[in-house]
Amino acid sequence: NVIRPIVAVGVYITFAAHALHRHPECRRKLQADDNASYTESFVQEVRRFYPFFPAVAARVRREFEWNGYPFPKGRRVLLDLYGTDRDARSWESPEAFQPERFRDWDRSPFSFIPQGGGEFHVHHRCPGEWITIELMKLASKTLSRRIRYDVPEQNLRIDYSRLPALPRSRFIISNVRPDLTGGPAASLS
Repeated sequence: NVIRPIVAVGVYITFAAHALHRHPECRRKLQADDNASYTESFVQEVRRFYPFFPAVAARVRREFEWNGYPFPKGRRVLLDLYGTDRDARSWESPEAFQPERFRDWDRSPFSFIPQGGGEFHVHHRCPGEWITIELMKLASKTLSRRIRYDVPEQNLRIDYSRLPALPRSRFIISNVRPDLTGGPAASLS
């Protein structure tokens, strides 16, 4: 159980780098984010926009009915994470990458489920979720403030048929170097 969380955080950091490459305005906003509010919003939007798993499978523990459909105990079910995190009933412009949507975000813990849903003490959520978020914030600040790098030509289309979903070429960076501009790169706090 040690390797899996490391891989999970690595995948989310890949998604953050992908988002910074696709949305350079986000890099500029992260560079100027002195109070970390935009950084938090950016990380949450990465988690919404790029599902680690497009769907997850489970077995029904207790029989129930939902919208007239019976779910007997033991039935295998799929939860569409991609669809849930892009549901137009819950998200305005769900196909757009908009970190600002998480500014003052206060909704049901079941409408945003990148690492499980509900409350930690009674529902199924990843116990390492907050560690993942903090590591993503640190990596996003590093990618936008502390280093510069090139992104060579590659296939960056996300392959949602893979588990975890990743860009087809992964995400290759080259010519990594420190950012010596003396600007916001001076501090990651």
